[in-house]
Order: sequence, then C-alpha cells, then structure tokens
Amino acid sequence: MHDIQVEVRPAQKKDIDRILQLQQQARRSCIRFGYEDLGKMIEHDYCFIADTGPLLWGFVAAALQQPELAQLRGLSLINGWRTADGVSRLLAPLTEAMTRDQIQFLMHLNQEAWLLPAFIGQGFITHDSIINFERHASLRPLLPLHTLPKTRLRYIQPHEIGALTALDHRAFAWPWQLSSGELVQLLLTSSRLVVMEMDEVLVGYACTTVQGTRAHIIRLAVDPAHQGMGIGRHLLADALDFAAPAGADTISLNTQWQNTESQKLYLGFGFRMVGRRIPVLVKALATS
Repeated sequence: MHDIQVEVRPAQKKDIDRILQLQQQARRSCIRFGYEDLGKMIEHDYCFIADTGPLLWGFVAAALQQPELAQLRGLSLINGWRTADGVSRLLAPLTEAMTRDQIQFLMHLNQEAWLLPAFIGQGFITHDSIINFERHASLRPLLPLHTLPKTRLRYIQPHEIGALTALDHRAFAWPWQLSSGELVQLLLTSSRLVVMEMDEVLVGYACTTVQGTRAHIIRLAVDPAHQGMGIGRHLLADALDFAAPAGADTISLNTQWQNTESQKLYLGFGFRMVGRRIPVLVKALATS
C-alpha cells in the first residue's frame, strides 16, 4: 500500500459518494455530523480527503466552534492504512488551512481509543474530560422544595439573545462558551429553554430536550456573581419537573471533570456517574 501515490486535497461535492462509501466500510471512523450535513460542511468548513484515484484512503473534517477554535467533526481511514500515518497526512493540510485563517486551536472529544495515540503524537494534549450523569425521573415535583424569592423563571424573548450570550460567557470558561448563533439554535431545536431573572437581570438559564423516554439537560448556567444562592438547584429542579410529564423516564446531563461544583449539585439531586470519561484533546496551532 505504501507504493501508491496518495494526494491529500480539499474535498469537493463530487466526492460525497466516495466519502460516504469510505465511512461505511472503514473500521476506524468517527462521525460527529449527520450525512445530510456533508455537502454544507464541504462548502463552508474544513474538509480534506486522501485520494488515490480509484479509492479514498482517508477523510477529515473540522468546523469553527468559536472564534479561534475549531472542532474535529469527522475522521475516517481506509482499512490497512497505519493510523499514525493516516492521521499525520490528513491533519497536515487541515491545520495549515486553519492556521491561514488565524484559528489557534483544534479540539476533539475523543471517544475513540484508536485515535488517542495518534493524536497525542500530533501534539494534542488533554485539556479536560467530559463525564456523564443519569437519574430516573422524579415521581414527585421537586421545584416546591427549591423556591427562590425575588426571582422569576420564564421563557426567553428573542431580543434577549445578546444578554443570554453574555451570561453564557460569564458562566462557562473557554472552550465551552456558546456563540449567539448556537444559542439561537438551541432555542429553536430544544424542548425547553428558560431563564432565571432577578431584579430584571438574567442570572441563569437551563435548556432541556426530550426525545421519547429520554431527556437530556443540554445546558445549565448560573452567573458567577449569583452562585451560591440556590439558582442552580432551582433551574435543575425545574428541568427535572419538566422532563417527567413530557414522557421521560431517564434524564441525562454532562459536565467537565474539573467542574467539581456542578458535580456536587448533580450528585445531590440523585444523579449517578455513568460510562467512561471522554478526554477533551486540544492542539495549539502555530499562528504568525
């Protein structure tokens, strides 16, 4: 296989069928996008293929997550291509293109054990880990146990997206902050997004989605200036009270390994840690 000439080049829409064929046949493949999104990704994001003419040997894609940070969304290697060699060949033009665009970091949530050694070899470091929690739906309402005076829980108004974005950036450290566009997407696609208001100021918010018998609390944030007042407990109780009547019997959420305060909150509400920790890998790109 090493005598075959491999050209790594930007993917084009005419390559979509071969990319999909590679992903279906490859034993080493990570996918963080829907197949219906592939055309848009090729047009707007960073997508490269390793092409030999008759076959594709590899595919890699990354998308801008926030200013100066991109996240890996897909990587596939043909069976038989050494992982370290394939990753090295695909990442070289990908990171070069992102560097030209002044992107400073590439991040990957590494759920695939086969990728970890190759990524470490390419200069990725473990920035943090994601941990997952679950609990069963509550049989009784929890919100009456966590009432707060002088606060109001309500739905957000469209003109408040800017204030919500500022709140999100105060509550979360890099690289977990969401853009205004991502928050609008959550507002449009989630089952429930509510904000906590105190003295006419947004001090927290929670976003929950329910699909069948499972609910997931996508986001729970409290302004650092108002932490320790019970706002997080109120928001979490409200999310749980919403999930059960909506049909969910299991509620999940996740947080960072280093976020010990959030873990205490979730454990106090009966959540238990499930699954394994997911390493958050970050590579610093050389920018001029």
